[in-house]
Amino acid sequence: MPNDLPPFQRVKRAYAASIVHGVLSGPGGSALLRLQDYADGHFRAIFSIRYFQLPEGQEAPSKSQWNTLKKRLKRRDRRIFVFRAYGEIDCRQVKRRRKGETCLYLDFGFLPD
Repeated sequence: MPNDLPPFQRVKRAYAASIVHGVLSGPGGSALLRLQDYADGHFRAIFSIRYFQLPEGQEAPSKSQWNTLKKRLKRRDRRIFVFRAYGEIDCRQVKRRRKGETCLYLDFGFLPD
């Protein structure tokens, strides 16, 4: 991770998981596949592309859809800092995936109060 990131407040993994699980949940259940935590206190949510309602013919979420997801996360806890980098990730590291499923990731951390 680049050194120009702010320091992150340590939060319990269960708390971070509850927030991201709630945001990534919909009528079809939760799209969250895995939550990774890092030594610097930030997290990576790996989730299914099925979270996004993609119009027919669209294979990837739009920038607007990503921004809406980021806003939903920030509404859950005002301290959340969302990294600029996000997108598709190799699904082989996720055990709870469906065959042929596209996995996405988003990194976030909690800023100190």
